[in-house]
Amino acid sequence: MASIKTKFTVGLFVMIGFVIAMVTIMWLGKFHYLEESQYYIVYFDESVQGLDKDSPVKYRGVSIGRVENIVVAPDAALIKVILKIESSLKLEDHLEDMVAELKSVGITGIMFIELERKKDDEPDLSPETTFPSEYPVIATKPSNISQIIKGIDNVLNQINALDLQGITAEFKNTLDTINKTVADAQIEKISSDIKASLDKVELMLDVKKWNNVMESFIHASSSFNNFSVNADKTVGKIDSIVEENKKEFTEAISNFKHTMKDADILMGNGSELIKNADVKFSILQRQLFITLQNLEKASYNMNRLLDLISDQPSQIIFGEPLAEKNVEPIK
Repeated sequence: MASIKTKFTVGLFVMIGFVIAMVTIMWLGKFHYLEESQYYIVYFDESVQGLDKDSPVKYRGVSIGRVENIVVAPDAALIKVILKIESSLKLEDHLEDMVAELKSVGITGIMFIELERKKDDEPDLSPETTFPSEYPVIATKPSNISQIIKGIDNVLNQINALDLQGITAEFKNTLDTINKTVADAQIEKISSDIKASLDKVELMLDVKKWNNVMESFIHASSSFNNFSVNADKTVGKIDSIVEENKKEFTEAISNFKHTMKDADILMGNGSELIKNADVKFSILQRQLFITLQNLEKASYNMNRLLDLISDQPSQIIFGEPLAEKNVEPIK
């Protein structure tokens, strides 16, 4: 009897313990096993390595279910993942706005599925299916890792598509053309020609000649001052003087204007000389000599006229000196 009683006590204790354990498990699981689950399907057109059965399914970081099964889709191209949503969240009313994405946990390689709402301007990147599904389908989009790898592949494909050999050949031809152009231009020869032309111009513009011209102008100015002093004495007859010597004044002014015009031409030709030194040099030399001759001629005529007026202003007014009158002696 003692043995039967002992066995009964042990069996009763085991049964009570089993019941308590079951109640505890159900309490800790918040009765999830008693709740009605919802099933959905997502299709991925990429590798799902790291995603296993019972991997978490999250909505904006909150766990709402787990992966029920992972198989290859009937078209043998996509990966079919069945989701078991154990939460009270009703996704039927938001399937058009929901999108699933593979995400990894740190650097461990473990994957989970993240559900998120679509943005207003977000394109639909979910792969197309040509076969029926037993559960509602949630759209998917490529993972961040997949997008990065795809972007790298696109860059590499574009680089491979470039005709690097042709570009290199064109660049080499361009460099050869530049070198040939520089060689044909003969920069060193042009520089030496310009220097020689400038030396010729400097030789033409002799300092002594310019000093003589300046001295002539200074002398003319001095004579003109003397003329001004003497002109005060003959101010009443200035009109007749100008009229009688109009030709000389006109010639002097004309020569001076011609000289200034030649000087302007000289400056213009001097500018053109720098650009076209070899072509314009002979013309500039001839015009320069003509200008110097005109300056000397104008200076000479001006000095001659002013000396005449300064020394004998009465001769300009009365012409030749009056003949002396014969005066009879007083008896």
